[in-house]
Amino acid sequence: MIRGIGLWLALASPGLAAAPVQVQREGVLGTSLEMQVDGDEMRASRAVDAALGEIARLEQQLSTWREDSALSRYNDGHLAAERLPEAVSDVLARCEHWRAETNGAFSCRLGALIAQWRQADADDQVPERMVLRRQARALAAIDAAPKGMLDPAIGLRFDVDGIAKGYILDRALARARRAAPRASGIRIDIGGDAVYWGHPERGDAWRVDVADPKRPVDNQPGIAQVRLASQAIAASGHHSRGYTIGRRQLSHILDPQDGWPLSYAPAATVIANDAATADALATALTVMPIRDGIALVDRIEGAAALVVSDAGIPFASARWPSALDAGAVSAPPVPVLIDYEIPANAVDRYRKPYLAVWIEHEDGRAVRQLHVLGDRSRWLSELPRWWRHYGRNDPAGALGIARPTRAPGQYTLAWDGRDDRGRAMPAGRYVLRVEAAREHGGHEDIALPFPLGGATSPLRQQGQTEIGRLVLRYDKT
Repeated sequence: MIRGIGLWLALASPGLAAAPVQVQREGVLGTSLEMQVDGDEMRASRAVDAALGEIARLEQQLSTWREDSALSRYNDGHLAAERLPEAVSDVLARCEHWRAETNGAFSCRLGALIAQWRQADADDQVPERMVLRRQARALAAIDAAPKGMLDPAIGLRFDVDGIAKGYILDRALARARRAAPRASGIRIDIGGDAVYWGHPERGDAWRVDVADPKRPVDNQPGIAQVRLASQAIAASGHHSRGYTIGRRQLSHILDPQDGWPLSYAPAATVIANDAATADALATALTVMPIRDGIALVDRIEGAAALVVSDAGIPFASARWPSALDAGAVSAPPVPVLIDYEIPANAVDRYRKPYLAVWIEHEDGRAVRQLHVLGDRSRWLSELPRWWRHYGRNDPAGALGIARPTRAPGQYTLAWDGRDDRGRAMPAGRYVLRVEAAREHGGHEDIALPFPLGGATSPLRQQGQTEIGRLVLRYDKT
């Protein structure tokens, strides 16, 4: 069976619906299934049966937990590539596609390494790290084949858990729609990853709570609620399950570059137009640097993500705010543009400064992290005010969004009026903070109070040493 990993999503009740048919099943892909069919009560049972039949059929083909599955037989060399079922060929091709799209952060080539970790868990014995690293790099070096198909070789076994559940959800939904053509909406949720089509009988969208990955407790208030219509959602993280060896609790997600469980890695919730894409992206975002993962999501049509660092700091993609439910989706007051200057200092041993830009409430509480320049945590800690807010408890997250330091010059960035979770901030008084420090140089911290909403005149402040001219202006376009 293919075990589920997205445990943080729960359907929020949209209100009383007109007799939707709801079904729950245990032991589906090793977890629980919930299914709802609205608007076609007469055929709802057919839709459920069709979805369950498709799930069972695809599990028989794709599971790496079953020795008789088509994928297991292919891995063992007992089934030739030309005899693979269409679904297995399709999933393996998608695996190689996402491997290329994520620069290797997503990989289905790790089956042999995963098997070693499962055995290590059973034996309570940590594997030898250098051996795993050599194996992982050898697997990564295998050239891609046409259509993504690779014949299993020594050390190469495919494990498709990072995309298979999403793929199965998409296929199950398609079968259910054919069986209940008059349905107004269908929801299929397997272990927290889910696909939605249409809308509930008495609602215009499906409402889904996104739970806090740092507190994955039933009935715990979520960190966001999103509205979905003919979309899918998937979550991936490191705390819900993993390997226990001695007193060590290790993530079940391996770094494809060295075959070792990830540490201090982020968690991710992804919305996409289909469940296979959401599933693959959610897995990849837990491996990629946060900045690179968000950039990837922003390039994919219809995709949105909320990435939460190991310390609990959220980072929203560009489309995430538009997915938030009413009350959080309202447009913020006029966004602002921020012009900042890195001055040229004619000194010996000049080093480009480390710099951070963020927004605070008037009382000093952090609102939004906008910009970090610098790629070494040692020097980022020389920005003490920013470090207290963001870096101290989350150095890995800080490095995951940091960009390289910049040469002296004029630069511009924007704040869209939202906080780190993508929620629109109300009109009021805020503070723009810019902090910079330079090796063999000095440290400077500028605070520029400003109103959000109402005012339109630019505000200016002049730095003295490590920060030059600072201008906050309102984007009225």
